[in-house]
Amino acid sequence: MLSARQASAPAAPLTAWPNPAVPPEPDAASAGGADVEMFDVLRQLLAGRRSLLGKLGGAPAQKNANAFVPSTADLQSVLQNLQRKPAAPVLVDGKPAARSIGHLKQDLLAQLRQLSPEGKAPALSDEDGDSIDLVGMLFEHLMRDVRPNSPAAALLGRLQVPLLRVALEDKAFFTRRQHPARQMLNAIAETGAHWLGGDEGDRELVEKLRLVVDRVANDFSGDARMFTDLLGDLSQHLQLQARKAEVAEKRHVESARGREKLELARLNAAEAIDAKLAGKRIPKFLHTLLAQAWSDVLSLTLLRQGEDSEAFRHQLHLAERLIDSAVSLRTTGKPLIAPAEAHGLREEIEQALVRVGYHAEDAQAVSARLLSASVEEDESDPASRTELAMRLKARTRLGQGQGGGAEDDKASPLSADERATLERIKHLPFGAWMEFTVNQQGDRVRRRLSWYSTVTGHCLFVNARGQRVGEYSLNWLAREINRGNVRVVEAQPESLIDRAWHAVVGALRGFAGRSATPPAA
Repeated sequence: MLSARQASAPAAPLTAWPNPAVPPEPDAASAGGADVEMFDVLRQLLAGRRSLLGKLGGAPAQKNANAFVPSTADLQSVLQNLQRKPAAPVLVDGKPAARSIGHLKQDLLAQLRQLSPEGKAPALSDEDGDSIDLVGMLFEHLMRDVRPNSPAAALLGRLQVPLLRVALEDKAFFTRRQHPARQMLNAIAETGAHWLGGDEGDRELVEKLRLVVDRVANDFSGDARMFTDLLGDLSQHLQLQARKAEVAEKRHVESARGREKLELARLNAAEAIDAKLAGKRIPKFLHTLLAQAWSDVLSLTLLRQGEDSEAFRHQLHLAERLIDSAVSLRTTGKPLIAPAEAHGLREEIEQALVRVGYHAEDAQAVSARLLSASVEEDESDPASRTELAMRLKARTRLGQGQGGGAEDDKASPLSADERATLERIKHLPFGAWMEFTVNQQGDRVRRRLSWYSTVTGHCLFVNARGQRVGEYSLNWLAREINRGNVRVVEAQPESLIDRAWHAVVGALRGFAGRSATPPAA
């Protein structure tokens, strides 16, 4: 039982890589009479539901005293035959639909008619009928988290018969969390519901799940140890996938951090150039060349050698020298840079521009324009200056075009609620999973917040395989969370099947209209 303080505490975000297939620990404490007692409670709740539905629908159906009640062996024999056959297509209102336990129950009774003595219709015992109904309710709740016609839906459909056989034979399936068949159902349902969605689904994982389910469907003959062995195999596969994903994620995070360093270097270089240009009247074209081309040179030097390096101070002094010479040329008609000095500066500028990715021809043109505006009156053709400006504008600057652009929504400032959401995001741990709505039907995929920067405002997301699926701005993410298109996935203290089972018990208690004590599991 949780304390009041624990119950009121906000749920922590899910950060673990997916692996719902952990094999169960031995569960020696729960067995025998306790299982029977808890199963009886379930049956009482189910009887209350039937009673209420019977009152609403008129007189309850009377059991035929002359009916044929098959034995457990008969049920297992018929279900084994159904298990080996492909599921027959199901039509609901003339449209194909997933097979439910209710459909399976009809198929079971149809097969039992062949075993019934002449003149007797088959009828399940109360206990067997209750078991089938409870399994049906459990699958119904699990399927609510699974998209129809998805790989997960097909996998769960193939598990219906084997798990129904387990439930009819072993009532601990309903009452023990650590039951291996129950753990297997949870592994397939949770993996399918949350980790196989959309185009980002792992085909290798889908194939592995199919192999596991095929093994159960083809080979299960009543021994629940098969589930334990298959769970161990699936868990090892998921652990290997998680290690691969961590390695891939680490590469993307290092790349994102490198882009952050470059972005900070660009910001610092731009600030340094702006400080030198402040209050100085120089030709507009010189201003543009310094703010773009020479700013890239400063950015690379900052990134590699730092702000205190001699190279950075020298390059910044060179920019200051060009600015002061251009100001002197405009005000007095005399530049500060002599022709002899200009020759050496031209070569230095060209070499620096080539290092940041300029072609030799463009580097020569930029160097010539920088010096012409600072050394002599620029009498060049305006058309040639315009052509160079257009080439620079079209050119990818240092650090751009590396797949690191963050999607942003700058239409308006963040609202108060969005700012509050932004602050919550900044306190999330790296590795928190989020669900993104990917289409108008409301389908969601899980993505992992691998890294974010409160300095640049960028965040990186990868999928369950560690592959980069997006880099966004934190502002954009805050807006999308407030719009309901993204939500943080909370770590759950219980498995998917346990939560579904509690929902079943809660629904039964509601029908029963009394506060019967539900089973602990």
